[in-house]
Amino acid sequence: MVIFTSKKPEDVAKLGGTGWWKVDPVKARGATHVVLTHNAFDKRRPGDPEHHGESFMVATIKDVLQDEDGRWLIQFDQYAMTSAGLKWPGYRNPVNYTDTEIVLDQLEIGDWQKLQEVSFKDAQAIRRRDDASATRMQARQAATSGTGEQTFGEIIELYRERIAVDLGVEPTAVKITIETSK
Repeated sequence: MVIFTSKKPEDVAKLGGTGWWKVDPVKARGATHVVLTHNAFDKRRPGDPEHHGESFMVATIKDVLQDEDGRWLIQFDQYAMTSAGLKWPGYRNPVNYTDTEIVLDQLEIGDWQKLQEVSFKDAQAIRRRDDASATRMQARQAATSGTGEQTFGEIIELYRERIAVDLGVEPTAVKITIETSK
């Protein structure tokens, strides 16, 4: 597998792999390696434009686990940094399934290292914190965009979604009540 991601090596180590992707679980579980390529233009996490699309890490797959929303975490057993080699071909989908031998032959692979194990529960908690942070960032950007034209309902929905992300529940589980004393 080849994945186009804005995550950095320290993010991968913290999560124990790469996630949260929409993948074909049969193909993902059948893969032996993942090559990560750099997405420098993700608005949530901009990177280095000089290295956009370049491979930076290769890893062996330990497991493929599904979160409640249907997205998948690909856990790694071991990894190695890569220099040069594979370039992201520009596919629309950030996950590409390809022949392992062809991909690995294109890479200059560094020393293999064991990745510290992260439990799936801990990885989910990290995802929830990252999602909550991204939601707060979007809300700040919307608030400072100068439009100032949000309806009361839009504001309530924004906060309902933020609360849901922070709590790790669906937005429909959050009820907001307003009481007036007239």
